[in-house]
Amino acid sequence: MSGTRYLKDRLGLYLLFSAVVTSFAAIVLLLPYDTVYVRDRTYLTIFLITIILCVAVFILGTVYNALLWMRGRGLVGTPERRLLGMIPRVIRFVGRRLGGVTSAFAKDALYLSKLKDRSLTRWSMHLLILGGFLLMFLLDLVTTFSLDIAKYGPMIQDNGWAKLWIRDFGFDLAGLMMLVGLLIAVVRRFVLRPKIVRTELPDAASVLFLLAVVVGGFLLEGMGIAGRIPGHESNQIYSFLGYAFSWVMPASVGQYYDQAWLAHGVLSALLIAYIPFSKLFHMIATPIAVEAEKMLPSEVRH
Repeated sequence: MSGTRYLKDRLGLYLLFSAVVTSFAAIVLLLPYDTVYVRDRTYLTIFLITIILCVAVFILGTVYNALLWMRGRGLVGTPERRLLGMIPRVIRFVGRRLGGVTSAFAKDALYLSKLKDRSLTRWSMHLLILGGFLLMFLLDLVTTFSLDIAKYGPMIQDNGWAKLWIRDFGFDLAGLMMLVGLLIAVVRRFVLRPKIVRTELPDAASVLFLLAVVVGGFLLEGMGIAGRIPGHESNQIYSFLGYAFSWVMPASVGQYYDQAWLAHGVLSALLIAYIPFSKLFHMIATPIAVEAEKMLPSEVRH
């Protein structure tokens, strides 16, 4: 392998990485954020810069993991060249067999059917955590599009059906799913501690990190309701867990809402950056990689 070819392959990959990150940054910075509850726009700016940097780290970490998968097994060429060459072929293959790929991934990567046969408790725990995380991610995309691009009235108005059922109830439901799954994980790892479960530092860090983000979200919502922050002033019952947290908070906590909003946003962004280097990434990527290995033809994999 010549040094020149290796440098070209690596340069091509990181030019693609730079293009993706730049495009994401442009989208994030150009959105108006007219309906963000935070009052001091300085906090919003700090959060936007943080989320761009953390997403860049997430993509870089994902690329690093993909390059590791591209090594070995007698394959020819640099890992960078194989990865770059595989991307368009995988896209074409998925386009031709979208139904089969979607069904297989939903069954094995999302529903975790193989894990269900081995341990109902572990399956329930992973399904709640992963399902809640993906539901929250989907709701976040829908909400961002509705608020900042489509300017959809029912998503903006305090009594709009979309605001009540998606922004309030939907996010609380997704958070509750994650919270229940994480509490099961905490009890198994730190209380029951069965012999088959080995709790190492990365395992504990992943669980506690997620727990801090989820509980922090409910605390922030409770502060908004208790402090009568715009957007939290009516129909609080739809935000059922945030509403429960607000019962034990004085109205004066509202003055610290912006700081709490930034702290929660930065912690959530850091979680995104942490995913490729944690067990969370392998919980999602491993079943997908296994299924792809079975489904993709050899010319696509190699």
